[in-house]
Amino acid sequence: MSKQKNKPWDEKWEIVKPIGGGGQGDTFLVKPKESAILSRSFVLKILKNQKDPERRKRMHREVAALSTLDCPGIPRLIESNSDQFATDVPLYMVAEFIEGKTLSEILDPAQPMAIADAINLVLKLLETLQYCHNLGIVHRDIKPDNIIIRCNDISAPVLIDFGISFNECDTDNTTLTPAWQQLGNRFLALPELQVNSSMQRDPRADITQCCGILFFAIAGSPPVTLLDCEGRKPHQRPESQKALAKHPDDLLAKVNGIFDRAFGTQIDYRWQSIPELQKALIDCVSATENARNAEQYIARIQNKVSTSSDYARRQSFKELAQQLVKELYNVSRTVAGELGEGFGTIHDADAINLKRRGIARVTIDWVKLRFSQSHGITNEFLPNNFSPNFTGYATGNELVLLADVNGEKVELLRTPLNCEPDLTALGERLRLFYLEGVRKLIGA
Repeated sequence: MSKQKNKPWDEKWEIVKPIGGGGQGDTFLVKPKESAILSRSFVLKILKNQKDPERRKRMHREVAALSTLDCPGIPRLIESNSDQFATDVPLYMVAEFIEGKTLSEILDPAQPMAIADAINLVLKLLETLQYCHNLGIVHRDIKPDNIIIRCNDISAPVLIDFGISFNECDTDNTTLTPAWQQLGNRFLALPELQVNSSMQRDPRADITQCCGILFFAIAGSPPVTLLDCEGRKPHQRPESQKALAKHPDDLLAKVNGIFDRAFGTQIDYRWQSIPELQKALIDCVSATENARNAEQYIARIQNKVSTSSDYARRQSFKELAQQLVKELYNVSRTVAGELGEGFGTIHDADAINLKRRGIARVTIDWVKLRFSQSHGITNEFLPNNFSPNFTGYATGNELVLLADVNGEKVELLRTPLNCEPDLTALGERLRLFYLEGVRKLIGA
């Protein structure tokens, strides 16, 4: 056998360096020997078990699949000699080199992806998968090692390794994977890809594996099995819940709903189509966007309020009102205490919080910029109470506090809105006002 027959790729391609490999073949970074395109790099894949007829046919199937695909999410096939799978010529293929790391390499298990980023990654992956399914190609081996993140841009995943894919358009209609042989991977074992399954070509397996990718991206670990020994799905296991707890509760609840369905043991109860799963994922992203919008709306509302022309005036009025109401409450109680046994106070509902928690609650009419409260003094032996109604209102740049006793109005305070009131003077005025009112009431 000649050297060229031993290494038929040597005629056109120069190996730059090895870049790893999988179970099916070894891969190398290569460049073409033609000077016109020396600046570009490509990937050379050389079949490992060249004497294994099944492996040779499988490589031919992979090349056949790639030759029909033209999609940004799949490496473009450059050339191959896999059509010679029935001979003893060493088989190889050359494909587009995708600059970037695999999802396994780029993800830090200790710092998994945000849910929104992971969903966008899977949505892109599903677009590629839908393209494949439309052409009758089922990948069957979707895992982090088979996803390259183009230029390490998480929104640009590229699906590689179609070595165990199934293509409905194969002309020879041969079966490379007998029922007694297991398919799939250790990333997520699926019953439909196990030994003696009649559903090894079911495209819904790809959809479930994509849900596994979503789980891996946000939990930082592979799902491995649909159910563990205690009947728990991947997202229900203690170690997973600890990792998932880092994500927002409302968003995580929606994603858990997707996992509840994705990891069912019966394929008929899982996600049945790519558009159906895409819609559920988009709804999750929309929930995230709505949450972000809510925060933006809050900020915009707060900014609008704080920058409005009368915001400072309203804020000053509120703070003054709280101070005055607290003074009204305290002075009435002080006077009742000074008057001695049998005297007490009576207040309206807004003043209850002052007694319970020391908080001056004020109901303000923001249209008229005014408030009204009642604080009075009682005596258990008298038929009537001295219970004036106090009203505070803004006029110009001032707040005026009035007391109303049987229709007679008394001005107790007039103070600028933007200054601290003289509470000492107000306290003395209120004290005399209450004492005068009680004196008149009892005729003393």
